[in-house]
Amino acid sequence: MDQIGDAHPALESYAGAARAYAVDLIATGFLFACASLAAGRVWRFPFDDEIYTLSLIERQSAGALLTVFPATEDVHPPLSYLLFHGLRQLGLSDAGMRLCSLAMTAAALLLFQMLVLRLIAQARGAAVSLQTRLIAVLLFSLSPLAVSQGDALRWYPLFALLIALFVALYLGSRNDAARLCSGPVLGLAASTNFLAALMVPALLVYRHGLQRQFRWSFELAYWLSTGCTAMLGLYTAYWVLAHRAGSAEQQFGGGIHAVPIDALGFFGGDALGVGQSWIVVPTVVIFAFAALAAINRQRPSDPAHLLLLILAATATMIVAGFAKPRSFLYLAPLVAALLTLFFDRQAAQGHAGRVLALAALVLATSVSAIVNVNSGVHPFKRNSVIPYQSILDFIHGNEKGSVLVVSTDPVIPWVLRATTEERCAGYFFAAERCLDSGRRYDSIFVVFGHSDRSENQAVMQKFAQFVAKVTAGRDKAATLGAGVDEDAALKSRLTGIPLDRNILTVDFYR
Repeated sequence: MDQIGDAHPALESYAGAARAYAVDLIATGFLFACASLAAGRVWRFPFDDEIYTLSLIERQSAGALLTVFPATEDVHPPLSYLLFHGLRQLGLSDAGMRLCSLAMTAAALLLFQMLVLRLIAQARGAAVSLQTRLIAVLLFSLSPLAVSQGDALRWYPLFALLIALFVALYLGSRNDAARLCSGPVLGLAASTNFLAALMVPALLVYRHGLQRQFRWSFELAYWLSTGCTAMLGLYTAYWVLAHRAGSAEQQFGGGIHAVPIDALGFFGGDALGVGQSWIVVPTVVIFAFAALAAINRQRPSDPAHLLLLILAATATMIVAGFAKPRSFLYLAPLVAALLTLFFDRQAAQGHAGRVLALAALVLATSVSAIVNVNSGVHPFKRNSVIPYQSILDFIHGNEKGSVLVVSTDPVIPWVLRATTEERCAGYFFAAERCLDSGRRYDSIFVVFGHSDRSENQAVMQKFAQFVAKVTAGRDKAATLGAGVDEDAALKSRLTGIPLDRNILTVDFYR
């Protein structure tokens, strides 16, 4: 394999790249942090999957997360939960843990940025042009999915960091001894999420098919070290396949619709809704050309080919019906890297004006997604723009005496779970515990909206009966419509699922 830094002495290592482009990396990190905070990240209400993480690390010990949890609960390996459990034990708040997630995502972006700068320096035999450096800073720092999901209390940030380390160590190492370190990192990624399995065929095709490299001593050591750190993932995989295969199959329920869903969710930062899908079309087209342009038939061992193989492996998941675009956070820096390579190549061919126009289109999509992350009225995911503070203000402003809150949304009961002894809140039928003592509540709030249980007619009929029971003999005193989805009618026509324009409705009974 050609060594990435050989053409330019100042870039012989990542340390050299960090020194040569320190200003670029600092600018990327600063702009990424500013964009994330401006979009309402870190200090915010949790979303549904984060509540699962938070409740899990509060009720499970580290030992249980290592042994019992993989055998009985989630389809995800437990490494990320162990990380958040450790951070909680250190005393970090929710916001403190989100800052750690944001730092992991930033590190993944910076690793790929250093990698792409080294690749360009190698191709040019000189330092990277100022134009390309500026474009790289903007593409990496304003990556829409990284901004919207980079602080999540989920597995995405840790997985993105580990995949970035894996790629950087394999492509950037100057000898097999250093390259061997990418194996244990890949194993840790497998102990974080099963998507790491996609890296295996990508690496095998690249190493053996394109690089034409195979040495028994290296291969044996590499995959043994990978397997050792992947034990948590392998242990979880056994229990999932042996006892919870149905849960794994449910991850692929999107069918062919997964393709446009993932494209819109990824390039639209999990923020732009179906009514705004036209915004991402130019970026999708430009990236398609960038990916094709990265194919180097004269040099099969080109490091960019590993990035393309990772993309191709991920595409098989999408075609199979995996419709969860925020799971692809690890691809956000990879996509920025391929776009940077494409724009630099175009500039080197004398197409400076074209580069500026195309880069402007991509960045316009990024900015549009970022400004819609927290408060858009055309949301990609409806519960991502719910004004929870308005709901809490409505409850606090109307409550008198003892209070019961029944909700089809998990966030409100979680936030209210320990605020006062006079208030009891529950998610769906969890609110039944509030009635066990036969206590009569002075104020009752019913928070209702579409959820993942809405299509289960039996559950929803039972819930309606439960609400009718707890509100029997009460008068509805006020109603609040919380959150607006201007795409509700369009989504209803496309999916056949009736959706209200208001994302949640809060009824107050007394």
